[in-house]
Amino acid sequence: MIPISAAKLDRIHNMAVREKAVALQKYISNRIHHRPMLASIEMTKFCNAGCDFCDDWKTKASPKLGDVVDMVRKLNPIVLAITGGEPLLEKNLPQIIRDVKADQKFIYIYMITNGSLLTEERAEELYAAGLNQISVSMNYLDARLDEERQLPGLSAHVSTLIPKLASRGRTIVANTVILRENLDQIVPIARQTYDWHTTVSYSCYTDFKNGNRSHYFVDGRLEELRGVVAGLIAHKRRYGNIANSRYYLERIVQYYTSNGIPGCKAGNAFVQLTPDGQVRQCSDFAPFVHYKEYRGMPATDCKRCWYSCRGESESSLSVERVAELLRRI
Repeated sequence: MIPISAAKLDRIHNMAVREKAVALQKYISNRIHHRPMLASIEMTKFCNAGCDFCDDWKTKASPKLGDVVDMVRKLNPIVLAITGGEPLLEKNLPQIIRDVKADQKFIYIYMITNGSLLTEERAEELYAAGLNQISVSMNYLDARLDEERQLPGLSAHVSTLIPKLASRGRTIVANTVILRENLDQIVPIARQTYDWHTTVSYSCYTDFKNGNRSHYFVDGRLEELRGVVAGLIAHKRRYGNIANSRYYLERIVQYYTSNGIPGCKAGNAFVQLTPDGQVRQCSDFAPFVHYKEYRGMPATDCKRCWYSCRGESESSLSVERVAELLRRI
């Protein structure tokens, strides 16, 4: 291994400081001008998994991918999420990432994948292109993940790959949805990702995608859920590898026990784009405008989800939270 000189380390440190300063400046500008903080762009509607809570795998035709660079330039978010379907089905993904990075003074790009098509080589190609983070969907640590996604061998594959990438200093996050069936996995996933030297981000289940209510909690499991959430808060306090804010975690039980949580900022603080550039207020809504005509939208009265993208957009930026976010850039 070639040693890094002290001078080069100083340059890397100074570059990181400058990048964070640019990010902060962009954040303030976006708040003033009411631009989205997060834009999620679907690379394709196709998916190779078969989850019962999502119908993307049933897609017969997907719109042609449009000019992603222009979409990002127009919306000017701080964070770009590359999604699907399964985004790794898009063969030109590294070049798309390079082009977006070259066009922006600052943007944090992450990809959400089921992980089945991800390899060490492909991951390194994406990171080299400028990808900041890979988020791997992981609701279970065992073979139940294979069954849920209808992808045999998936659990063993991602459980081997994630720690390998993390050991190289790559930012990789487990994306975990809290379901009735996986309560026994929620805190263990936080512990396992800590052992892997990586992070986990939690979201709550909603039936908004296709009406499947089978994964919701029944009354007999709510006390167990409260205990699990308390365990997550305690784990975050001690180990710090949970990406969610305390604000988000403290409202999980409220989401499942009340008639939803009002105050969603979808369509303004964050937006979702179809491959051909149609803007949706979030992934569970129909398009309402083309990105070239996007000017924000009236506040929504929807309260049917408690996704992390939604909850974190509503949390106040305390000194603690700002420090957490800056550490991840």
